[in-house]
Amino acid sequence: MSNPASSKSILPFIIGGLCVVLAVLVWQIIPRQPAGLAEEDIPTTLDEAVSLDPVQLAVEKVNGANPMEGILELKALAEAEVPNVDAVIELGRFSIQSGQIDKAKERFVQAIDLAPDRAEPLVQLGMLELDGGQPAEALIHFERAVLVDSTAHNAWFFQAQCHERLGNPGLALAGYQRFLPLSPDTIIEQAVRQRIDLLIQNS
Repeated sequence: MSNPASSKSILPFIIGGLCVVLAVLVWQIIPRQPAGLAEEDIPTTLDEAVSLDPVQLAVEKVNGANPMEGILELKALAEAEVPNVDAVIELGRFSIQSGQIDKAKERFVQAIDLAPDRAEPLVQLGMLELDGGQPAEALIHFERAVLVDSTAHNAWFFQAQCHERLGNPGLALAGYQRFLPLSPDTIIEQAVRQRIDLLIQNS
């Protein structure tokens, strides 16, 4: 027979573990840096080469044999007279990879200022705030992401994460339930259902 007191003592660890796993799963489905060029995308003429996205070409260099050259090209695009928003966002992502969190935040704020109707930099900035232990600040960004782009489904999940950390289980439950039918695959759907069940059991 299980000991009720013992079960209660390990419940927070179970809940915490599920939250971490869920966050990682959902974070993985946020669009990250562009995938490598497919074989059919490789240019065969000068005109085709010129027409390729310069941001994608720079990212390919960062991920290839010329990382610094690619970074310099992204910076040039981001700091042009008319800044390229995609280049700014990519620089933010690469700043995260190199551990420059403050620089990443600066880039995402810049992207938000340049393109306030885009959800991606808002979600990226919200994730940094959430990871940094600032769920109230993160929640603002996730809520705004949904307002500017109704297809930013991940923002509903991360709103729920924020509400859990802020001690708002009812709002967290509503957020998970809103995200559930929008979950991109079965594994995430099952994990979210477990999260919902735990919140209901503890309500």
